[in-house]
Amino acid sequence: MKKINRSLLLALVFVLTLSGCTSLLKLTYQNEDFKWVTPENLAKIVVQSTRDIGFRFVVTDADTIRELHESLAAAMPMEETNTMEPDYIFEFTTYDNEVRKFYYTSGVGTQEDGGNFYNDDKVYLVLNRIDASLIKNLFALRKPQDFFQGYYGSILEAARKVREDFPDRSLGIMINEDKEMLKFQMSYEILDFNLELNGLGIHPVYSDRETDVVMNIRTRGYKTNLYKALVEVRDNINKKTIRYYILASYANEAWTTQVSDELPEGF
Repeated sequence: MKKINRSLLLALVFVLTLSGCTSLLKLTYQNEDFKWVTPENLAKIVVQSTRDIGFRFVVTDADTIRELHESLAAAMPMEETNTMEPDYIFEFTTYDNEVRKFYYTSGVGTQEDGGNFYNDDKVYLVLNRIDASLIKNLFALRKPQDFFQGYYGSILEAARKVREDFPDRSLGIMINEDKEMLKFQMSYEILDFNLELNGLGIHPVYSDRETDVVMNIRTRGYKTNLYKALVEVRDNINKKTIRYYILASYANEAWTTQVSDELPEGF
């Protein structure tokens, strides 16, 4: 019995030691592939939205570049990219005018999902800190609070209303033409939104003739605590268009959404 207990104890010690080494490896891991991402090497970093060609910004601040280097230094090499569409293009320009381009999908999945920062040669899984420290800071004064609930949640409220008005029709919804908000749309959030739509029996579409009824979302105004949109509902069976209005406000850490087929006060 003593021999058995001693064997179990040794095995337990081995497992704990291995686990500790693995954690230590994660803490001390440094990806040398991005050692060139420093203020001394880079003249600028251009970040371009893949959905809104008019939205781009240039990074030249030394502290921001160093912070980005810290994020990339923790990037894990991967074999494949994830299945999401990229949200941004990063162009790193050196003082020698050499340009290196990478595609980035905002948000982090699991290693099984694949890499989210990549080019034609290499694929990496990068932590969400790029969003938190670089991109989100630039949206802070403009992007609605709790964007998923403020934007997608308001549209889902409108979708429920339209579904009630057209219970027996195939129903689709278009957000890809919502020019005002394309810069804020992220692939992982779009995926979650589409799953919510599927639960309502509604499908994401890319033209206004794919289903019996199509909702086309057109943002008409937004602040960090306010969102307004016009929903043009095309009834392809009866060949007519109906308008709905979304008016949402953020207070007490929650969004309140009003959906009406009449122009609301304050719109």
